[in-house]
Amino acid sequence: MTPREPFAGRLRPVWLLGHGLTSEELALIELRASGRLAAQRRLGPSDPVLLGARALLRLDPDIGPISCFSPLQDSELVLDAAGLDSTEAGAGGMLLRPSNGRMEVVRDGQRTVVSAREAIFLAGGRPASVWLRHVDRVDCLILASERITANMLECSASLRVFPQNNDTLVLLGNYGAALMRGLLPMSGPVLLQHACAYMGDLVDILCGEAEAQTPHTVQDRAAARLNAIKSDIEAHLDDQALNASQIALRHGISTRYLQKLFEGEGETFSEFVLQRRLDRAMRRLQSPDERKRSISEIAFDVGFGDLSYFNRTFRRRFDTSPRLVRAKHRSVLVPPAGSELPDAGSA
Repeated sequence: MTPREPFAGRLRPVWLLGHGLTSEELALIELRASGRLAAQRRLGPSDPVLLGARALLRLDPDIGPISCFSPLQDSELVLDAAGLDSTEAGAGGMLLRPSNGRMEVVRDGQRTVVSAREAIFLAGGRPASVWLRHVDRVDCLILASERITANMLECSASLRVFPQNNDTLVLLGNYGAALMRGLLPMSGPVLLQHACAYMGDLVDILCGEAEAQTPHTVQDRAAARLNAIKSDIEAHLDDQALNASQIALRHGISTRYLQKLFEGEGETFSEFVLQRRLDRAMRRLQSPDERKRSISEIAFDVGFGDLSYFNRTFRRRFDTSPRLVRAKHRSVLVPPAGSELPDAGSA
């Protein structure tokens, strides 16, 4: 966006917090991410709440970047061209980037999936329906209508997805993150206008590059589809009913084609799901945050429905048992008798 009124002060991040946030939600939101520079206030009735988020991090004055924490999950969110409601006058488009999980976007009969750290740009005056699956945060950049270009409109019309390793997207993300953390000195109308123009130019470059980066060969398209499917699986590993037919239906392909995509990498759908569940179980068995949870709880949490099958496949993959992994990790965590752990603030 462009600051609506002359501003002579200093750009600063501001937290907008919803009512009824639990201590666990506040910890998840990580309020300390912006250090002591960030102000805090409660969400008011006049504040637009993007994506049903429980908390928002934005800038004062508002120049476009905004992060939506704990957004609404598994429900249809109807967004206008800018991803905003009608109260946000002057908005012309919005770049959306989920931090994890996946985001499904449907507009004019087209459907696409945006995986973790990928991005999509919406503009052009037509509403879109969005579903968030296991997404903790969505980073957004709102652009004013006068900054929308033909490149942006073309990208929006085709629902192109920008890959997470795109150099322009990475540069834009790093610049926005520095602004949101109060790490860049920014004051007065001239610098603020420059920041708005710079971010708009990066989005224009990003959209102009999209055509060149769109997969053109059959192999490229298959690889891009398989990556989206794998992200979908990762977001639903804890679902014991997860199966190939369910995933194929969500991605609009046949189960046979889904299996062929995995066979191209020398494995089956079931083998991929099993390996990812075992890897996730191993990480949780080694995590100090999970030491109070039983092995069976961890097995069920990562999607196994049978404990004996979990133990058998775990031993086959890692050549050890879950119980031995847990015992070895606990022995590392427990200090020798007579020793003391360092204070929290010790170097």
